[in-house]
Amino acid sequence: MIKINQVTPKDIPELLDMISKLCAFHGDTCTRGLAETQTKFIGGPLVGLIARKGEQAVGYAALVTHWRPMNDGDSIDILHLYVTEEMRGRSVGRRLVAAAKEHAQAYGATRLTIGTAPDNSGAAAAYRAMGWAEITTFPGPRFQIAL
Repeated sequence: MIKINQVTPKDIPELLDMISKLCAFHGDTCTRGLAETQTKFIGGPLVGLIARKGEQAVGYAALVTHWRPMNDGDSIDILHLYVTEEMRGRSVGRRLVAAAKEHAQAYGATRLTIGTAPDNSGAAAAYRAMGWAEITTFPGPRFQIAL
């Protein structure tokens, strides 16, 4: 069974490992360490959601809030969405997105957004299938869902 919880200090090493894997997937090199990752996710500007199968971390979502002075309510963006290779195609990503939506609603946000790389047509198709509205196409698709 998959459980999703907000990231705590004990989750930071596994979170950083998955962040590094996401960087590698995109051909990037991550340069941030444990201390900075903890500063960003524990009492910092980011909210992390971590998915676990038993004790094993199998995915995460990193969320950031955007103040929108022209609207009632803020917007929350899913900056990162990552699922370990062995757990892809098993609804972990959908569960993380659902948990992000629940977090955004509890926070009082009025919309949730997510983007994907231009060459990640599978992710774009998944977001469309979940009912997300496409809002941009450059540099890669971005999607939103009203809350």
